[in-house]
Amino acid sequence: MAHWRQQFADSDKAIGSHTLERDGKYQPVVVTIDKFYDDKITGSMGTEKKRFVKLKEFKLPMVMNITNYKRCEKFFNSFDEADFIGKQIVLGVEDVKVAGETMKALRFSTRPLPKVAQPTKPSIADADLPKAIESIKSGAISLEKLQSTREITKEQLKQIQDEIQSK
Repeated sequence: MAHWRQQFADSDKAIGSHTLERDGKYQPVVVTIDKFYDDKITGSMGTEKKRFVKLKEFKLPMVMNITNYKRCEKFFNSFDEADFIGKQIVLGVEDVKVAGETMKALRFSTRPLPKVAQPTKPSIADADLPKAIESIKSGAISLEKLQSTREITKEQLKQIQDEIQSK
């Protein structure tokens, strides 16, 4: 189910909260700040000059506002927008009150970036262990090199060490 706002996406000049909607929920994303620039945007208040931020992950820019500048200042520990360029921050959606009405707004988060799971190394199948042991014995590969590229269980390590010592 797509957000109703997606029906007007072709005429959008900037991303909005609807951009982060996935499967009926607003999903925060890690974004990379590319650049800042001034431009005009036409809305219900007429044509206004706005500050935009281009995020590498989106085709369209985002309108910057004071709240998001303050959050960037806190997160990056700098008030200079040049210090924000090339850096990553989480972008999410929050409820805000505007003229007594609650609306969804894009907001940068001051929380730390989520930890990215490190890729796991492939394990050595027990059936392939004799071949790995022979490679170590022949000098084709060292045990350290094997451990840096493959996940080795404690039992497999003991078996490898026992075989190497009986060389």
